[in-house]
Amino acid sequence: MKSSALLILFPIASSCFAPLQQPLSSSSLLSSVLHPNVTPLQMGLFDAFSKAFSNEEYAAPPEGVKATARHILVKNQDEIGFILNELGSGTPFATVAKEYSTCPSSSQGGSLGSFAPGTMVKEFDDVIFDPETELNTVVGPVQTQFGYHLIVVDKRTGV
Repeated sequence: MKSSALLILFPIASSCFAPLQQPLSSSSLLSSVLHPNVTPLQMGLFDAFSKAFSNEEYAAPPEGVKATARHILVKNQDEIGFILNELGSGTPFATVAKEYSTCPSSSQGGSLGSFAPGTMVKEFDDVIFDPETELNTVVGPVQTQFGYHLIVVDKRTGV
C-alpha cells in the first residue's frame, strides 16, 4: 500500500507518517534504523514505539506513607507500670501483648500490620507517623477512646 493511501485510510496517523515523504521498504527501513545519519525526525516514530513498550512512564509508584506497628491496649493506666516492668525485665513484647492486651490484635502479639495515616484513631496516628518517634522503641502510654496503648513502631515509610 502506498503511503498516500495509508494517510487517506488513517487520517489520525497522518501526523506520524508526515515526515516520511517516500514509501519505505523493509530494507530501507532497516538501513534507516541502522544508519548513523538518521535524523531525530525520522526516528520519532520508532522512539514512540520503544517508549510504549519500556514502561518507563508507567513504573510502579513509590511506596506511600505507611507504618507497621504493634501495641498493647489496657483499660486503665494503673496496668501500664506493671506491663512496662515486664517488658523491662526482658519479656518479649509479643508475649506481654498476648497475656495483657484487651485488643483482638493480642492473638498476633499486638501486631497491627501495615497501615496508612487515617486508619487508626488520631491520637494513635499522631504518635505512629511522627518522624521523631523512634523505631523499635516502646512509646506510651497513649490515651485514646479505647484505653491506654503502649506502641512499638517497627517500620515507617514516606514520612
